[in-house]
Amino acid sequence: MNIMNAIVHWARMIKIEHTIFSLPFVISSALLAMHYQSDYQWINLFWAAICLFTARCAGMTINRLIDHKIDALNSRTQNREIPKALVSKSQALWISVLSIILFIYASFQLPKLCQILLPIAILWILIYSYLKRFTWLCHFVLGTTLGGATLGAWIAVTGTCDSMAPIYLALAVSFWVAGFDIIYSTQDYDFDKANNLHSIPVQFGVDNALMISRFLHFLTPVLLYMTGLELGLGLPYKLGILAVIIALFFEQKLVQKGKIEEAFFVINSWISIVIMIFVILELWWK
Repeated sequence: MNIMNAIVHWARMIKIEHTIFSLPFVISSALLAMHYQSDYQWINLFWAAICLFTARCAGMTINRLIDHKIDALNSRTQNREIPKALVSKSQALWISVLSIILFIYASFQLPKLCQILLPIAILWILIYSYLKRFTWLCHFVLGTTLGGATLGAWIAVTGTCDSMAPIYLALAVSFWVAGFDIIYSTQDYDFDKANNLHSIPVQFGVDNALMISRFLHFLTPVLLYMTGLELGLGLPYKLGILAVIIALFFEQKLVQKGKIEEAFFVINSWISIVIMIFVILELWWK
């Protein structure tokens, strides 16, 4: 029973349901790769999903473990599972190790290039939690972590990266994630500044940070369009981009009204799903 409780608390701690932010983009990337290259294996999509899930489990658990002292001081995060002793530090450590082992195993079921890039992926997972102690670029590292997952899905299917399409898509996801992470970090502006933690809001001020976020979210649909242009995608995909533009517009409107939680958790969860739906419609239409 204690084990089950620990698992439930751990799942809540890493917000396992938020895998929905990135998984649809990974699936979209893999489906587009299948469209781009007819010689593929369906099983690689499964292993790519396992890589995403285990990498996210490791990254989020390590983040909570490394930041538990900071979280305990912050009124917004002091009720998280490790500060409240609902998940022990040893449990978090073992989960992190197990997740990385499974991530490595899944990577070795994929093409050789995935294995070559594996050390970079692990390094990215490990360093993110420390970066806000040193640099405001932490938002972009988080963005490239999820953007890299979409690039990894393409490589998992094709075994190579001989098109600009997956790079454009990875950049779109990276800027999208960095943009909403900047928005989310504005909630901790006072705490971060008082505790010498680095973020774009602390470095440039909240208003300028929100302008940077809007610029990144402007680039997101541009890069999605360039992805479609590279692959010769048609009307259904372009309608998906239009839906993303509308969603990002409403997200920024919610932020201006101070509804950051709603903008972060509701709008963002739909953006990746919308793109995936329209990618599927595009491929079915073709």
